[in-house]
Parts: sequence; structure tokens; C-alpha cells
Amino acid sequence: MILPLNAEVLARTYDYLCELPPFSKYNLPPSEDIKFTVIRSRKVFGRYFIDGGVHHIEISRANVGSHIVLLSTMSHEILHLHLEEVGACDMHGPVFQKFADRICKIHGFDRLTF
Repeated sequence: MILPLNAEVLARTYDYLCELPPFSKYNLPPSEDIKFTVIRSRKVFGRYFIDGGVHHIEISRANVGSHIVLLSTMSHEILHLHLEEVGACDMHGPVFQKFADRICKIHGFDRLTF
């Protein structure tokens, strides 16, 4: 079964993760302040970017078909958002990797695919 992804599902996934460690300590913006979009790209699972001061999280319907992949992908994009907010955005560099290690350990995500 393909997950019925839409902007509302993505926002609720974000809200759910924001209630859990380590995200609950990150002082993240509310989901209402983020533009969530479902995309069809086969090249990426998800994308985060900021445009005009608005945070955007896009999740690919083509690549995200299970709950665990949705949670892992959203967590990855939330980490990008968090690092942007604290001025430590280094794409997938050492700072990102340190946070990613902790997130994957807490949530049991596959570190190789995170």
C-alpha cells in the first residue's frame, strides 16, 4: 500500500516527532509556520530549504512508502531545519553527522540511509 501522503499528514508527522527527543529540545517552529509539500521526485526522499524566511519541507511520494521511511525522512529534514535555525547548517558535514548519529540511536533509524 502506498502511504496517502499530503501536506496535512506531513504536518502531523512533524508535530509527532517534535514531541519526542531529541526534537522536543530543539525549540522548533510550529507546523503552521512550515510549508509542507508532497513531491514526485525519484531522485530524493525529502528536501528542506528556506525561501523568503519560510521553511519548506518536501517529501517524495515516489520514495517514501512506509511509516518508518516517512519518520526517518522527516527527521532528516527536521534536522536540516534545526541547524538552519541555530546558524549551524553545514548540509551533511560533521555537525549534521553528529546530530544524525544521536537521532538514529534514539529512534532506531538506519544510520546508513539517514
